[in-house]
Amino acid sequence: MTEPRRLRTDLSLRASGVLALTIAATAIHTLVRLHPQPGALAFLLATIGFLCASAGAMLVVVGHHIHDRVQVSARWRRVAR
Repeated sequence: MTEPRRLRTDLSLRASGVLALTIAATAIHTLVRLHPQPGALAFLLATIGFLCASAGAMLVVVGHHIHDRVQVSARWRRVAR
């Protein structure tokens, strides 16, 4: 079983993802209701919807593993000078 701190972090990150998805759905729903009226508000709502949907989906799927270290290929590592 996982330790309580890791579980709390995982649940809070996933809950943040659900909140971001809710914000995205609200922004996109509002954008659809503004359909005949393009303008700065429409672009702002589309941007909010896209960014919140992308970040929210990532947080819901990945959870606390967002903090995991990844191994970088030698080709892409920085050269020590």
